[in-house]
Amino acid sequence: MKLKLKGYFNEEGSPVLEAKAAIAMLSETTAKAPHVLGYTPVGRVNPYQSLLYKATSEYDIATVPIVDSWSFGSLPLVGSRGSQLILHIHWTSFILNDVKNYTTAKKKLGDFQSAIDEFKSRGGRIVWTLHNIIPHGAQYPDLEMMAQQILADEADVLHVLSDASAEMMSSALTIDRAKLLTVPHPNYRTTYEDYVTRNNARLEFGIGPKDRVYVILGALKAYKGLQRLLDAFDEFCDLDPSIPRKLLVGGNPDGTPEVDAFVAQCQAHPNVLIEAKKVPNHFVQNYMRAADVGLAPYTRMLNSGAILLYQSFDLPIIASDVPAIWESMPDEVGERVEDNSVEKLVEAFQRSERFFAFNVTGAVRRYTDQFDAVELSRDFARGILEKLDQTQPR
Repeated sequence: MKLKLKGYFNEEGSPVLEAKAAIAMLSETTAKAPHVLGYTPVGRVNPYQSLLYKATSEYDIATVPIVDSWSFGSLPLVGSRGSQLILHIHWTSFILNDVKNYTTAKKKLGDFQSAIDEFKSRGGRIVWTLHNIIPHGAQYPDLEMMAQQILADEADVLHVLSDASAEMMSSALTIDRAKLLTVPHPNYRTTYEDYVTRNNARLEFGIGPKDRVYVILGALKAYKGLQRLLDAFDEFCDLDPSIPRKLLVGGNPDGTPEVDAFVAQCQAHPNVLIEAKKVPNHFVQNYMRAADVGLAPYTRMLNSGAILLYQSFDLPIIASDVPAIWESMPDEVGERVEDNSVEKLVEAFQRSERFFAFNVTGAVRRYTDQFDAVELSRDFARGILEKLDQTQPR
């Protein structure tokens, strides 16, 4: 029989079939009726969800991918047998994704409210992780905010990655603070392969031993302020041409004119190395080990998994001065970009010269070690069950 992956494609009977299989799997190791947690949208590129749910089985929670986000309404068909039936929504972009006009978007918003009402009327509970202030590339920002307000109102638990994230979201949404559960983003230790040496990574990329390398890895999107980054990098390099510097870029372009122009400039730039496509997970280590500093000076951000990725490979960072990012991070391991101007980014590049004078690898590692994936997964599982026990389903 040909192997066919489950939970990667929407099949007839999904997600109920996957849920029943997950219950059966967990029932082998627990005498209790497992809780069912269906999560959506499913992110396979970034292993964040796998890390977040790494220890949930210890709390009798069977996790189920919902590939077609709109099919969450069928989840109650599994029959909870007295255990919790939980829908965990991560990103809200699926609600209005591919909608062609404003009228249709408003109707989809109404459909979403109805689907949530129906799910809760059948005993379902809802957890929402507040990843972004607004979905990247939102076509109808006002309706996207209305969708998020629906979740803020209807969710039983609001999971935030930092206390500062909750403060930032509170400026845009009405939030019941009693629902808040803070569990930080886990690090990526042992998640990505890590056996390539610095010398070999640089050899493969054609980077010299004395080059100072700044890396930006991940999807190439307009909100990341890529043109500003390139302009600032050029100005920074011009300050002292005697120091060899490289900008290392890897990621899939979003197809917008702004990003296409950035990619074209990078491909013609003598001090930029770019791979304008998705970087396979096994090759992430090459980018990280070839680099000296990780870059996340985005023009709009709430949280950033890229920062934890850089730090998981012991790289200091240059990142936007966003409270949620710097809430617990010591200045020793990074440089803040005060605003979205080229001038402030150049200044941050200049201050980052200290990373080459004083080895901060140990400080980065000590900071990143506190975000152990297993421990944070336990915090998440225990936290949502405690929150759900404090409230009664509709």
